[in-house]
This record gives sequence, C-alpha cells and structure tokens, in this order.
Amino acid sequence: MPQDTLTTSPVNQRYRTLLAARDTPAGDLESTGGGGAAVDLSDQAIDERVNATKGQLYDIIKTHLGDKADLYEIANKIVADGGEALRVLRGEDDEGLTARGDVIDSLEAIIRTDGSRPSFMICDGVVDLTTSPVGTWADDIKLSMDLLRDAFNCVGRIDVPDADFGFQGTGFLIHENLIITNRHVLQVITDWQSDGSWTMKPGVAIDFGHEFKGRASLNRRLIKRVVYAGPDPIRSFIDHKKLDLALFELEPADLATLPQTVLSIEGSTGWAKPPQQMYIVGYPGSPGPGVAPPNLLELLFQSTFGCKRLAPGVLMTPEANVHTWTLAHDATTLGGNSGSVLLLVDREKIAAGLHYGGRWSDPRENWGHILGLVLDQPDKSGKTLRECLNDFDVQPIGNVN
Repeated sequence: MPQDTLTTSPVNQRYRTLLAARDTPAGDLESTGGGGAAVDLSDQAIDERVNATKGQLYDIIKTHLGDKADLYEIANKIVADGGEALRVLRGEDDEGLTARGDVIDSLEAIIRTDGSRPSFMICDGVVDLTTSPVGTWADDIKLSMDLLRDAFNCVGRIDVPDADFGFQGTGFLIHENLIITNRHVLQVITDWQSDGSWTMKPGVAIDFGHEFKGRASLNRRLIKRVVYAGPDPIRSFIDHKKLDLALFELEPADLATLPQTVLSIEGSTGWAKPPQQMYIVGYPGSPGPGVAPPNLLELLFQSTFGCKRLAPGVLMTPEANVHTWTLAHDATTLGGNSGSVLLLVDREKIAAGLHYGGRWSDPRENWGHILGLVLDQPDKSGKTLRECLNDFDVQPIGNVN
C-alpha cells in the first residue's frame, strides 16, 4: 500500500509519527523519529484504521463500560471525526492544521484510541490489555509485567474526603514511609500556616488500590507531614521554572502490609532524551469544572476516572521553552495524572520522572521533572531534596550526569 511521506512540517510530521507508532514495533521507534514518518493515508488505509478502532472501542464498551448506548455514540463520533481528520492531515500543511482546532482534537482522539498511544487499566496488579486498543505495545508490556507488578504496588491515589471527586492526585513510594507527588497537589491537601509550615487536612490518605474492577483498596496510609516542597507556589498556570515536587512522610504501617520492594530513584539523567520508551502510572481524573469542556475521550472514559492506569509512550523533544529539569512525553494522560510516576522500559522498578502537567493547545505535549536533575534543589529552608532523602537513608541509583 502507498506510504505517504510528502509533508515534513513539524505539526504534520508529529501526528504522522504518532500514527505510525500503531504499526511500528515499540522497540523500533527510532524509525519513526524524524524526516517524515511513513504512514499510509490512502482512503483504504484510513477506512481500515477507523473501522478497526471502532470495533475495538465497541468491545471495550461492551466488556468494561456497561454496554451503554451513549458510549457507542461517542465511539462513533471519535472514529467519524478521526477519519475526517486523517484525510485533512494527508493534504494540509501546518498552517492549515493548526487553524482547525476541531481537526487537531480529532487527531488526538484517534491516536489515543487506535493503539498508537493506549491507556490501560490495572486490575489486581496486572495490566489488562483488553481495556484499550493495544497497537504494538502488547509484547513490551508482557516482557515488563513482573517488574511492573512491583511498581504498581508502590503507586497510590491521594484521597481527600472533601474533594469534588474524592482525590487530588497520585503519589508513589520511594521508602516504606515516603511518597513523592506534586507541589500543586500539596497545596490542595494541606493548609499553609503563618509560620511557614503545612498542616494536613483531616483524613488525607494514600491508597494503593482503586483499580477498575480490581482491588478497591490496598495498604491505605494516612499522610503524616510534609518533608520537602519546591520553594515556590504553583498557580493555576504552568511555570516550568518552578519545581512542582513534594515529599511526604506517611503514618507508620504494619510491615506485613507493605509492598515487598519500593521504587528506587533514578539519579542519572543521560536517559532523558527521545526516543526513550517509558510508562506513566497513575490515576487520571477529570480536569474539574471550569477548566475545559470535556473532550470525547473524557466523556468515553469518565466512569473510569480515579482508577489506576498504565500509559506507554516515548520521550519527545520539548516544543515549549522549558527548564532543563523538564522532559516532554507523549503518553496518554486523559484528564490529568498529577503526581504520576514515569518509569523507563527495562528499568520499571526505578522512578525516573514525576509527571506534573500537559498542554492541550498545539503543540501538544506532557511534562515531567527529571528526578536526577532536582535532587540538589533547596526548599524554602535551604535543605535540598537529596538531604531530605538522606535523612531516611534513601540513596538515588546512579549519578547525575
């Protein structure tokens, strides 16, 4: 079948690269990394892609989402709009694409639902590959499964009794009594005191369950206190110059309830460049009222918000003017994964990055902190993250480079 590689403008090329990922072995992503990714955009190929996607979405709705008629209508709209968007992509340059926000939205939706960049539910500590079109990711995930199972037990949902949706983000264990999350999560689960300290709101806890049709609760722990926080407040907009990271101590727990291992911290930084394969593990949730109208993906998966997911992807070259401690990635984060851990393929028991945000306007990308580059950043008191970790005998793996 003909391979359409005529256009090499940045936005057009990026979407071609993502679309090609569905048909490219995940371990061979170098071949889609530049120069105009080879993706078939003939009428026949587009029809085959959207029909296959429609069938897979129908299966997911029937098996996992309650077989609801309105969800089939959403799936129909995703594939119909996606087919139109693919035809526009075939012939439009960057200016034509970016001028049509509806087309960009449809391209994003089809990429997130055709197996190019899937997002899978985790059930009883195992990735359920039937919960999202899988593309070519199945073999890599199966090879990673033993290590991922240990990692999943270290990723929990930060529950807040008075929150609109019952939770405010994700955290992950890097010591039996320490979790890392975002500073902007800290700001909504604590009250700041005039002396510069933080007081935890009543009942705030982390629960390592909340799986879709799996473990409802697992090793629930109350959050005790703030150990470290990035020094600057995080407002409603993203400022890449601000460290969006916080470290919490948990209340003690029975040793029998703890996971067998906790996540190590990646201290090296040489890995943080495209096309490194990675996973995001966390709890996507609704962006909340007033943030943005729900898109088709959010409408389709809204019944699964707050459940533990794994999303594979690759690192990108950041398009935004970001800080050196920031990486960009293209894994699906749905409505948001604040505080999710970034794991590298083949190093799944080591926390390499901390997801902190993303941008839906073009050029679209997600962002995380490279943990190895923030270890020596001080908090308001002047104490560094590395020093706070040393207090708990936590030593990063490898050296900053």
